[in-house]
Amino acid sequence: MAGITPFVTAALPLATSVVNATSARRSAASATSAGSASAAAAAEANERELALQADYARQEREQEARLRQEEQERAWRREDELRRQEEARRLQQADQERIAAEQARAREMNWLSAGQNQTAAQLRAGQEAELRTREADAGNRLAQARATAETDERRRVDALRRAMGRSRASLGAQGVSSADGSGEAILLGLVGDSAAERRESQDLDRIRRQAVQQELDDRRRLNLLEQAQLAERQRLEFLSRFY
Repeated sequence: MAGITPFVTAALPLATSVVNATSARRSAASATSAGSASAAAAAEANERELALQADYARQEREQEARLRQEEQERAWRREDELRRQEEARRLQQADQERIAAEQARAREMNWLSAGQNQTAAQLRAGQEAELRTREADAGNRLAQARATAETDERRRVDALRRAMGRSRASLGAQGVSSADGSGEAILLGLVGDSAAERRESQDLDRIRRQAVQQELDDRRRLNLLEQAQLAERQRLEFLSRFY
């Protein structure tokens, strides 16, 4: 027993040392394990933080992209609206200019038409006045011709009556009856001469009347020709200015 005690006494410190060493190793292992877990947790937290930051950055980029896209679309819409307004103004101005030009053209056309109508009316009025003068002159000439013809006819009748009276008296003085062949031939000759003179006078009177009427007809035709020529000149002037 006494021999065991020293051995036990000597072995106790060694066992304590072994136990302490084991505990130290365990503590170190525990500490190492705890440190690894903490590092892993920290790394995971860091990764989550980085992921969150990346997600936030992505969201910010997407938001910025959306904002830029919306701003671009608004800018495009503004540009489209400005172009539409500008086009509307241009069309309105063009329409106003077209209407103004049409109105000016219509006024000029009306002015020219009025001037042409006035010129044509003046021509017709002048022609009608001249024709009335010619017709009055022709009427006077025809009336004078009728009066002359009536006077000539009375003169011929009187001359024939006197000639026949003289012839009967001459035949009676010669003892020749007007009923005889020679006396009747003389009287018939006088009547024939008077009739021939009447026909010649009537032919001359008819020629005079025809000449007067021809002058009036020629004047009327000339008036119509002048009116037609004026109308054609006016038509060409109108076409050359407006078409």
